[in-house]
Amino acid sequence: MGKFKVVVIGDRCKECGICIEICPRKVLVRGDEPNSRGFRPPKPVNEELCVGCKLCEMLCPDFAIYIEEIK
Repeated sequence: MGKFKVVVIGDRCKECGICIEICPRKVLVRGDEPNSRGFRPPKPVNEELCVGCKLCEMLCPDFAIYIEEIK
């Protein structure tokens, strides 16, 4: 099984929370720092639990999150 990095493009996020709710491994939590529009993008915690399913990436309406495989 590979290792994955969760990349959040903070200024694209509108804090909808879909990525946080849909993650089967609960890798994301609501962040503390607001972006330039006042929304708090998610932040990865326990990133080592990410299995690379990319549900967060596929369901983000703002294309604010993606998964990179670490080789």
